[in-house]
Amino acid sequence: MKNSWIHLAKGQTPRQAHVAVPKGLKEEEIGRGGFQGRVANVYRLNEPTGWVRVEGEFAPGDVDGEQIRPADEREASGAPTRLWHNDDLVVSVSRRSAPMPFYYRDADADLLYFVHRGEGAVETEFGPLEFRPGDYIVLPKGVTHRLAPITRDNYFLVLESHAEISFVEHTTLGRHNPFDPDIITTPEPKAYDGDGRAEYEVRVRRAGRITSFFYARHPFDVVGWKGDLFPFRFHNTDFRPVIADRNHVPPSAFGLFRADGWVLCNFVPAPFQRDREASRLPYYHRNMDYDEIGFLHAGSVAGVAMEGTTIMWHPRGAVHGPGEETRKMADQFWQEIGMNDIEAVNIDCVRPLVMAPEAMAAKRDHVQLTSGKK
Repeated sequence: MKNSWIHLAKGQTPRQAHVAVPKGLKEEEIGRGGFQGRVANVYRLNEPTGWVRVEGEFAPGDVDGEQIRPADEREASGAPTRLWHNDDLVVSVSRRSAPMPFYYRDADADLLYFVHRGEGAVETEFGPLEFRPGDYIVLPKGVTHRLAPITRDNYFLVLESHAEISFVEHTTLGRHNPFDPDIITTPEPKAYDGDGRAEYEVRVRRAGRITSFFYARHPFDVVGWKGDLFPFRFHNTDFRPVIADRNHVPPSAFGLFRADGWVLCNFVPAPFQRDREASRLPYYHRNMDYDEIGFLHAGSVAGVAMEGTTIMWHPRGAVHGPGEETRKMADQFWQEIGMNDIEAVNIDCVRPLVMAPEAMAAKRDHVQLTSGKK
């Protein structure tokens, strides 16, 4: 994608976008290509998220993740609950409270588990990968595995990608920023003896349907592996973000995983800008080529710890960004609040997402959601 260097400015604008915005004006960005393409910054008299109601099929808002109760929370053989999907990606929630009584191989998609709550291991034929909150577990298509938590209160964000998952390349930063490739954890081979059961079930998904293969011996009998296709673990705080003291860094700088049709940004604690003229909070924006899902999983807002689980939903075409009350508070406590410690998984999808009824039913109060004054 080539940048256009023909830029125009009309009326009341700052010389530098996101810096020294004229007092009383609200800056909104209309962007193409996920902050990589052409852009317009418009300066409004009123808050662009200040609607009084929304009518239609894709009203933005927050989903209360604690209301999502998948079948795998109640039944060991149960499945996660699908929340959004398109032809490239399925986003689900698992709250598995007991180890899988079966083994699973996906022939349709690469899998990515993000651990919000819980501890245990993802057992794979390559060896086990222990997990804790904040871990990403990436399982390439075809890798047989078993999710085995040792805790009861567990919460996983699950992505099924029809294209191969890879890392976002930050080519201008060198090979060791924002993370060193050596930081990922790969499994050590471990041949399992079995637990005495008469047979072991391996469920294989192909074209959305399950076929079960039964073995007399444990399916994880691998004593060695090599190659460049393997499962791995990455902890969210091993990502060291690029920061700037005098300018707001866009979400694309936090890119971690990608595949054809979507990108995942990993937001972790970082210092706020100290330049008094620089925007500290994300500017109002319309990301016109992506639907966005934001999974808030740790941190605080103005020193108050976040509770529960919030999943933000921002379809393309709708303006989003912190409301004016939040911006006034950030300005009022400029000196006192020096860190933005919110941790989030942000997923941007090229194709429009379909919102499942389970997600729609868990949306919080629509007046609160649509007012922009969170």
